[in-house]
Amino acid sequence: MKKINLKIEGDYELGKFTIFLVVLERGKIRLPIFLTAEQTNLGIESDDPFEPIKQLKLILLRSGFSIFQTIEIMHGDESCQQLEFEANFNETSEEGFKLDIQPINLKYTNLEDPKNGNIELQSRVYSEKESMRLLHSFSFIIYTQEEGDSSIFHTMKTLKIILK
Repeated sequence: MKKINLKIEGDYELGKFTIFLVVLERGKIRLPIFLTAEQTNLGIESDDPFEPIKQLKLILLRSGFSIFQTIEIMHGDESCQQLEFEANFNETSEEGFKLDIQPINLKYTNLEDPKNGNIELQSRVYSEKESMRLLHSFSFIIYTQEEGDSSIFHTMKTLKIILK
């Protein structure tokens, strides 16, 4: 079974956990993924604080990765709710799929000029009984920090190493 560490950083205030950084770790290789304001707001607007990374987690699980999740609260209100949240979600594990494992597709969102795009992770589930009809599609976009930043190529290379 493939294992991956998912370190989630955010703030916990007024009963809400707000994610702003996710770090994928496998062995000694790690990749920080900074969420955009739009992605972060998904967790504020939803009852599920992990909504911003739900698709990422599903992609990893469906591809056979078991996830060990840690939570690091950067700024918290130290309330009973925060302590309960940490007790429920810090240092938890989720088992990856053992059957019907789906590959992860990595692609640049701007094929003509990858440096001015982002990276998309995809996983698609097809029905073998129904002539390979698409049943579900999961997608998570890693937004690059700077337009034209060549670090997108380093990010893609690191992702390929982590997800192999």
